[in-house]
Formats: sequence, structure tokens, C-alpha cells
Amino acid sequence: MGDGRRRRRRRKNSRRVPAREGDIDDVPGEVLELVFLRLPSPAHLIRAACTCKRWRNVIAGDGGGFLRRFGSLHGASPDHVVGHYRVNERHGHPRPPGLNPVFVPSSPSSSPWADAVAARNLALDFLPRGQFGDCGWELADIRGGLLLLFHSELAPGLLICDPLRRRYREIPRSAWFHGCHMLGAFLLDGEDEDAAAGISLANFRVTCALFRFGDRNARACAFSSAGGGWTSGAARSSTPVCRDREFAPIYFAGSTKRAAYWTVGDNVVLALHKDNAELFSGVVLGDAQYALLRDKRHDTEYAYQLPWPPTIEACVT
Repeated sequence: MGDGRRRRRRRKNSRRVPAREGDIDDVPGEVLELVFLRLPSPAHLIRAACTCKRWRNVIAGDGGGFLRRFGSLHGASPDHVVGHYRVNERHGHPRPPGLNPVFVPSSPSSSPWADAVAARNLALDFLPRGQFGDCGWELADIRGGLLLLFHSELAPGLLICDPLRRRYREIPRSAWFHGCHMLGAFLLDGEDEDAAAGISLANFRVTCALFRFGDRNARACAFSSAGGGWTSGAARSSTPVCRDREFAPIYFAGSTKRAAYWTVGDNVVLALHKDNAELFSGVVLGDAQYALLRDKRHDTEYAYQLPWPPTIEACVT
């Protein structure tokens, strides 16, 4: 009698145990890739990558191979503007405006990555500070999700940083900086052709334009992460910009992808070829054209772009 009740109880309890279903961890990585490739936008990839370590490895691993396939399938653009670094307006100054950079995210409709980036802290409060705790870094240039910053008092005075990962790399000061005023510093892709991306904290170049008050000469020099040092070997790396050794005010007049320009009194324009670190000076004959350059007001917003494939791990960390 007792044995029968126990057998019935066991049979009753066994009916309550559901049949074991397949676990999500049993799904092969190749199948997960096929599922992730069908997600409608990169924002959904971010959410999937936040789910667990395995999903993040499938999405962000393989040297970015999956992300490139996703971008090819969905027609992702090479760069996404996910926000802007706004700086203080500076008119009639030798350097481009760049004081007190503050990040302002774009609206989610402007970029599929905007909402993921907006949730992160892209302030530059992790950078080295001055003697009295002040920041004082100027935003000199921006490229490929990296920032180039200049400090007139701290040594070494130049650094490149990745605000998404909150990492930076200091750039050694050149001996040519001694006794010179910084006219501008510009960030370029690195020389390592084997790198997966055109620019990174380990693969970049910087071109600077300097002005020496003693001899009224301007000089260009370039730094490469590949060699780890500064060079100034171009034929036109140095040029006089003030005739008759008279002081003339120098004002930043604008920048393009390949060149930067300054006005130097008496209708003289100084031009820097960024890639070759070469300087040229010449006279602009038209007074009206020169006045437009001299009085030009510059945009005080630096577009912050995430290149494709994006830095998924930085977005979800």
C-alpha cells in the first residue's frame, strides 16, 4: 500500500518536470552571426553586445570581420557623427579656436550610434591637470574618433586621446618648440599600412606649425608614432613670414583636409601642407580678399565621428 502511494507520488512529481529545452549557449557562433546580421541597425548590435561576453565576442571579435560584413550588408557609411566638441569662440588669434572643449551628443536620428555614445561620459576630465588642478587643454584637431590636444604650460604639451576608452598617449616635446609659439597642430593617419584602421593611439602622425619671435621665421615639424620622433626634413620646413624683421600679427585663417592658412600682415598669407609638413608664404594682392581671410570667424564645433567598424567594446564597457 505504502509502495503504491510512493510510486504514484513519483509519477505525479515526474509529470511536473518540464522537458529540457536547448540552452542559448548551445547555439553555434556561426548561427548567432546569421541572427546578428539580420538586426536592423547598429544600435541593436550595441544592445546585443551588452547581453553577455560571448555575444560581444561574436560581434566585436574576429578583428572586426563581423562588423565589416554587417556594414557591407546594411550600407553603413564610413563615418558617423555622434556629437560635437564645442569650444569657446576665439577671434583674431594665431591658433584655431579650441578652449574648454565640451561634448554635446547628436540626436539619435542623426546617427545609429548616437544613443550609445550619449550614454557615456566623453568629458576630458581624465587628462593630466596643471599645478593648481586646472585642465587648460586646447582641442587642436580631431580625426577618426581621436582628439589631439595642446597645453601651453604642461610638458610635454601635446597628447592624443580616445575619449570613448578614456585613454591617452603623450607626445614628446620637440626641441624645435623652444622659443616658439604654437600656430597649430594637426592630426593625420598613421604610416602603418598593416593596421586595421587608418588611425589609432598606436598609429598616427602630427604636423605642427611654429613661429619663432627671435628671427620671425615659421617652421613646420612632424611626429610619427612609427618612428617615435620629430622630423623637419622638408625643403620648405622653415620660411620667413615678416619682411624687414618687423613684427606683424599672425591670425589663423582656416583649415582644410590638406592645408592650413594664416594671415601675417601686409597681405601675406602663410600656408601649411599638413601631409608633407611644408610651409609656403605669399602675398595676396586683393585687399578685399585678404580682409575676408583676416576677419573670418571660425566654427567653434569639432564633429566627433566614429569610423566603421565602430569601437563596440568601448561603447559597452
